[in-house]
Amino acid sequence: MGKLISFPSMGWSRIAFRALFEKLPGVTVFPPPPVTRDVIKMGAKVSPEFVCFPFKVTLGEFINMIKNHDIHTFVMSIDCGPCRLGFYAPIQEKILKDLGYDVEIIPIQQDNLLNFKWTKTLLQLTNITDPLMKYFDIINCTRLALSKMSHIADITRLEGLVRCREIHKGNTTQTVKILMDRLDEEWDLYKLHNFSQIIQEEFRKIPIKRDIEPLRIVVTGENHIVMEPFVNMDIVRKFGEEGIEVHLANSLYDWILHKLHINLERKKLERFSKPYIPLDIGGEAMWVVGHYIEAQQLGFDGFIHLYPFTCMPENTARGILEGQSPDPFYLPIQFYSIDEHTGYEGLRTRLESFIDLMKSNRQENPRFKGKYQEPHEIGKIYDQHLSKAKKNPLFDELLTPIANNFNILLSEIFNTKATEKNSKEDSDN
Repeated sequence: MGKLISFPSMGWSRIAFRALFEKLPGVTVFPPPPVTRDVIKMGAKVSPEFVCFPFKVTLGEFINMIKNHDIHTFVMSIDCGPCRLGFYAPIQEKILKDLGYDVEIIPIQQDNLLNFKWTKTLLQLTNITDPLMKYFDIINCTRLALSKMSHIADITRLEGLVRCREIHKGNTTQTVKILMDRLDEEWDLYKLHNFSQIIQEEFRKIPIKRDIEPLRIVVTGENHIVMEPFVNMDIVRKFGEEGIEVHLANSLYDWILHKLHINLERKKLERFSKPYIPLDIGGEAMWVVGHYIEAQQLGFDGFIHLYPFTCMPENTARGILEGQSPDPFYLPIQFYSIDEHTGYEGLRTRLESFIDLMKSNRQENPRFKGKYQEPHEIGKIYDQHLSKAKKNPLFDELLTPIANNFNILLSEIFNTKATEKNSKEDSDN
């Protein structure tokens, strides 16, 4: 058995994290157990009071794995800039050592993935001495992780769109679990390349109601809070079970594409938010504001912002969104500030009142009438069959997002030209 390592889970993202390390020679991965209330208590008890809530959660995960599973080596992502994530690894390691634990937290740099500093962590972990084989293994693991990240994002997106339409409550949750477990155990890159077909086949088995126009919301905020269901009390599932179509804006895949500088969707959101927040202040602040503006333009019924109680960037984004209402920001928004004291009953009460507000707007407010369009993914699953054409999986993980971003860029150019033309016509008139 090689070096035994683990890492924080962050919801389904643990599947991609495992893929990044599992096939490295000399490494044995211990998948992190699910986050629980006891795990959070362990971390909160020994953390500074006003530190970020994800710091407490991940520290609790480490303590749980040390005490109950005899794991002593962890990999923790770090960043640079105003977000305090960059300090997690060294401070958590010091806290654990002060508590008397024999522990090593290995940082993996993710501030700019194109500088390839993150590969140093992978090189440090593997026991292969041949330089060529080392980089071959790193490329293989990176492709596995990217492919799984992409499929996780697809599954969670469909989850938000299908659950509100399911005829038999619980079908979507069961399907997501089946797909995630299957994805976690698939290591063949060629089969992973065709996993999208499996995803759609499984979702197609869910009987749904097509003759409805559900309320639509965007859920976004700080990455860890949004992607860890136990932390946010599984708010995506709860909204879905209330018949709300949920568009989850955060995914690990989206974040990695951003760090690879090929995420033009985020560039578009930055342009939307620039008049209100002209530079990156950390967290997801810029993109939260951009998502809000986009959601309002697309005729959504509501917007959910999830963030840690003490997160400076997310609180700044909240202040900007609140400061513009009622005009030009009129889309209803609900803020959830999450920490270890947040309880489900309070969340449930606010959730129900927010749904009532959206229903009232849909019935009485002209701004929210007649704007619903069924997501194209629903038609793709239930109206069409997947193409059986074989593609080359070798570069698909990167070429697909590049192609998607190119389409976004073309769309933005045409929209800009149309806007300029309309403005010129108005001025001439």
